[in-house]
Amino acid sequence: MSCCSSRSLHAGVREAQVRRRQRPKADTAGARAAPHIYDSFMHWNNLARLRDHLTRTEREGAVITRRANIAWLTGADTHVDGASPFAICRLHVTPTDCTVVTDTIEAPRLRVEELEGGDSLNYEVRDWFAPAPPVPEGWLSDENADFCQSLRASLSVPELDAVRTLGRDCADIMQQAMHDVRPGMTEHQLAARIVGDLRMHGIFTPVMLVAADQRLPAYRHPIPTYHKINRTVMAAICAQRHGLIVSITRLVHFGPLADDLKRRHIACQQVDATLHEATRPGARWCDILQRGIDTYAAHGYADEWKRHHQGGPMGYAARDFVATPTETRTVQPDQLVGWNPSVTGTKCEDTILSSGQVLTSMRDWPTTNGHADILVM
Repeated sequence: MSCCSSRSLHAGVREAQVRRRQRPKADTAGARAAPHIYDSFMHWNNLARLRDHLTRTEREGAVITRRANIAWLTGADTHVDGASPFAICRLHVTPTDCTVVTDTIEAPRLRVEELEGGDSLNYEVRDWFAPAPPVPEGWLSDENADFCQSLRASLSVPELDAVRTLGRDCADIMQQAMHDVRPGMTEHQLAARIVGDLRMHGIFTPVMLVAADQRLPAYRHPIPTYHKINRTVMAAICAQRHGLIVSITRLVHFGPLADDLKRRHIACQQVDATLHEATRPGARWCDILQRGIDTYAAHGYADEWKRHHQGGPMGYAARDFVATPTETRTVQPDQLVGWNPSVTGTKCEDTILSSGQVLTSMRDWPTTNGHADILVM
């Protein structure tokens, strides 16, 4: 069994070790304690950022409707419909107050399990059949345009602690699941194993992709099917806890790697390494992307970057936006980043901080070592 690693911050061209090694079991018997981060000063720091924004824009308040932004402000899980970006409540934030606006269905659980808040939160509870209150004049709202996206970019100390723990948990679970995969399993079975183990740790999976054999080179976003795994399988996740999201892709191949697949994966690793090494606070996303594009071309795969986006900043969304050749915004300090280069039939993906730290590295996974081989002055 050959393991194709996407962890390649210092990826080179040495072939990954293919000897099977005993991997440590992920602790799936019980979730590692993940404290509710509402109780930390993260809440107050982020609320202060929002209030500073209200002052700068001369607004009287803000109506926060999106799950991502309520999680950023409170750490709370405010979903029922997992496919909806909008919460089961609203936060009305002013320079002096924060009020939870919800209905008679949701208020009991929110008060006890998610947004207790003590004296720091007020509640306005409406009948479930009452229309949503309009946005007050002179207030901001994130309903149509997510103005909080830029405010969330730099993570606070408690957020950094939480996302590091999330990254370790996800890496352990993914490593064990991919180690245990066997020919004859279906893509659904592998997906169920990963999703189930993550859920035991209080981790949700907004994205769960699996592709085996001929489906892998055919589709960039392969949702799981009943297709049985034969030689090669890829699994990719976006995993969420307390609103924060990390992403990982890993591949396993049974038997020796074919020369063409090996070349493709080495090229993909080199692109990944280039993108990682170019990601630093102050760098423009378009410039980082261009480094990756140049690396694709240097390895003989000049058009592969056009077949799928390459990733970008993340945090409370799987990607806040994707890097494009015209994206002139810059990387922020302590920002979460997910690059996901692909060469048809293979892919690399890990979650990193803009400082360069890889959050989803695995303790025992074949990894090549080297440096990005493209230098652009």
